[in-house]
Amino acid sequence: TIFVTSLYSCLPQKKVSADKKELGKIDSQLVQHSTDLKKLDEKREYKETQNEIDSAANSRLKKFIDNTNREIDTLHGQNAIHIGEKVVNKEDWDRLRAVLARTRSAQQRINQKISFLEDLINRNMVVKLEQDVLFEPGSYSVSPAVVKNMTKIFDPAVLEIDRFTKKYPDFPLSLVITFKGYADGTIIGEGSSLYNNLRSRLALSGKEPDNKELNKELSRARAESVWNLFKDFAKSRADNGIYVRNVLYLYEGKGENLPDPKQTDYRVDDPRRRVVLLFWSIFPD
Repeated sequence: TIFVTSLYSCLPQKKVSADKKELGKIDSQLVQHSTDLKKLDEKREYKETQNEIDSAANSRLKKFIDNTNREIDTLHGQNAIHIGEKVVNKEDWDRLRAVLARTRSAQQRINQKISFLEDLINRNMVVKLEQDVLFEPGSYSVSPAVVKNMTKIFDPAVLEIDRFTKKYPDFPLSLVITFKGYADGTIIGEGSSLYNNLRSRLALSGKEPDNKELNKELSRARAESVWNLFKDFAKSRADNGIYVRNVLYLYEGKGENLPDPKQTDYRVDDPRRRVVLLFWSIFPD
């Protein structure tokens, strides 16, 4: 007992106390980060309900937030043990200082993650493309005039992506771009060229598709056309450093679903329903 007490008294207790105090302070910051992540997750959920984020990006954001929260919980649990633990020898103190260094580094990394997430979630990550501008009536091929002017069409999204990526030059980033096509509720005439083309795409043997199925396939075909056009556009701009290394392009047709939940006065043939929404989101690798 005398020997242990002697060792304990030789330790610089003021420095030990200062290390524990700093660890406690950093741990409090981690707890605050957890609160901040909860608020960001609520914003993510809200954007999902308002169709302001696509499902792929939403899933990745949720996973990113959940993983960061788990990291915080692990650090917080470990820190609580070390803060309450009695330091009786140099090995104990060395262990405390190692924990402090790891926690300090982790806190800085998590702080960067949260700043990144906050910046991303608070941005507008969707660009509306009017189908009546992109396509001729009864067609799902992008008009030649649009192909010639695709820079003007895609520039709003490209410039926003460019501004965002330039803020984080030290982050290895992945980009997800999704195109969602929407259609109005107009009946597609049986026997028309559009009807036959969509029926062929659906490949329903022995069954005539109903109008909802046709409009869903029309919205999917138009989303696919814009998807292909944007990929060509991206290749032409790749040398400018605008696009990040890992890019995932997706598309889907939403048919007669309404593109904007905030609008309550859509008509059956409303042109506001005939849109392709371009969603983008960026994630650290």
